[in-house]
Amino acid sequence: MAEHAVTLIDGAASASGDLIDVVDPFTGRSIGSTHESGPTSVDHAVRSAAEAFDEWSRVPVDERAAVLERAAQLVDEHSTTIASTVTGEMGMPIGLSTVTQARLPATVLRSAAATARSFPWVEDIAGARLRRRPSGVVAAITPWNMPVHQIVAKVSAALAAGCAVVLKPSEATPFDAVLIARIFLDAGVPPGAFDVVQGTGAITGSALAAHPGVTHVSFTGSVAAGRTVATLAAGALSRTTLELGGKSPAVLLRGADLDVAVTGALGSALVNSGQACNAPTRLVIPAELAGEIEERIAEVTYVLGDPSDPATTHGPLASKRQLDRVVDYAQSALADGGRLVVGTGKPESGCFVAPTVIADLPATARAVREEIFGPVVVLQTYRDADEAIQLANDSDFGLSAEVWGETSEAESVATKLHVGQVKVNGVKTRDRPTVPFGGVKQSGYGRELGALGLSEFTDVTAVMS
Repeated sequence: MAEHAVTLIDGAASASGDLIDVVDPFTGRSIGSTHESGPTSVDHAVRSAAEAFDEWSRVPVDERAAVLERAAQLVDEHSTTIASTVTGEMGMPIGLSTVTQARLPATVLRSAAATARSFPWVEDIAGARLRRRPSGVVAAITPWNMPVHQIVAKVSAALAAGCAVVLKPSEATPFDAVLIARIFLDAGVPPGAFDVVQGTGAITGSALAAHPGVTHVSFTGSVAAGRTVATLAAGALSRTTLELGGKSPAVLLRGADLDVAVTGALGSALVNSGQACNAPTRLVIPAELAGEIEERIAEVTYVLGDPSDPATTHGPLASKRQLDRVVDYAQSALADGGRLVVGTGKPESGCFVAPTVIADLPATARAVREEIFGPVVVLQTYRDADEAIQLANDSDFGLSAEVWGETSEAESVATKLHVGQVKVNGVKTRDRPTVPFGGVKQSGYGRELGALGLSEFTDVTAVMS
C-alpha cells in the first residue's frame, strides 16, 4: 500500500483534505500522497500548540535539552530510514542524504541542547537584569531541498527555547516530516508541543503564517514566498525569520591552490544538483587564470544516476517543474552570449540536467543575477582584488560566500563581503553547527543555529530594581 503523510495534532494522526500526489523524481512514479490540511486543521494545530506551550515552557532547560539529546539518539538509530525517505522524495543521492539529512540533524540537535544549557537566560547589564523567556507558538515552514535539516534547525531551537511548534513541510517531501515529528514525541516532547500540518504554501502555509495565535514564523523558501509570508505574519504582528534565496559567489584569489580550490568550489556549487540556497553558483576567478581554471573544471567527473546507488554523485532535479526552470535559465544564458565550458544546459533523461558551467556572460544576464537552483554555474573574471570584491557584492542576494586563497588574504576579503556567512578555504556549514546561518538583502533576515538562532524564539524582559 502506498504511504500517506498524515497531519499530527496533539499526538493524534488524521488525513482529511484534498489528496496531493508525491512523486519520486528518479522513477517518475507516485510513492504515496499527502493532503491539504487547510485552515480548520491549522487552527486546531495552533490551539493545540498554545495549550502545550503552557506545559513545555515551564519544563526546566536541562530537561528540555535532555529531550533534544534523546531525539538525536533516535535520529541516529533511524538514520537509514530517514536518508532513504529523503532520497525517494526528492532524489538526493543516498550518500549526501545520509550525511546532511541524518547525521547533520543529529549533530544539530545535540548542539541545540548544549546551546540551551549555556544560553544567557538571565543577564545583568548596566541598570537592569535581562530575563529571556520563550515567545510562544512558532510556525515552521520548511522547503523540499534539505528537508530534514531545515526541520531540525528550526524545531530544535524553538523547542530548546521552550516554545511549541506547528510545522508545515513542503508538500513534495511530507514523509520525512512525520518521521521526525514522531521521533520528537518518542523522545519526550509532550503531545501538542510539536504538531504537523500538511499541504501547499498557498492554502495551508498561508493559513499558518497569518494565524493570530502564532508568535513567530520561521520560513525557508523563495524570495516571492518570503514576501508573502512576511505580509501575512505582519497582519497578526508575528515576528518572522526569513531564509530566502541566494546567488552566492566563490572568490578564487590568485594565491589559491587551484588543485583544491577549483574542485572544492565547484563541489559546493553543485551539491544536491545545485539545489542548495547557499550554493556558490558564481565562480569569481582571476582573468589571467581563466583558461587554466576552465581546463580543471572540464576534468571534474560526475556520476548521474539512481540516487539510491552509493556510487551516484548527482541525482535528478526534484521535479519536472524544477527541471523546466533550470533548463530555461541555461538556455537563456546561452542566448545572452554565454559560452559552455562543460555540460549542455539541456535535459538528459527524466529529470536530469548534467552539471553545466557557462562563461562570458554580461553582469546583467539572468543567469548571473537570479537564483537558478540547479546545476548551472557561471564564471566571472576579475583583474584585481577590488574588482573581485565588487563582483562578489554585485548581487541582490547576500546569503553566503566562499573565499579561496592564502589564509590572511582570504580572511581580509571575507570581511568585505556583504553576506551572512563566509567560508574560507573549504570550511563547510555542516561542520560548524553552532555558527549562525542567514542572510542580508534579498536573502532575508534573522538567523538559525547557535545562540543567535535560539534567541530568535525568545522575548526579553528588562527588570530594573
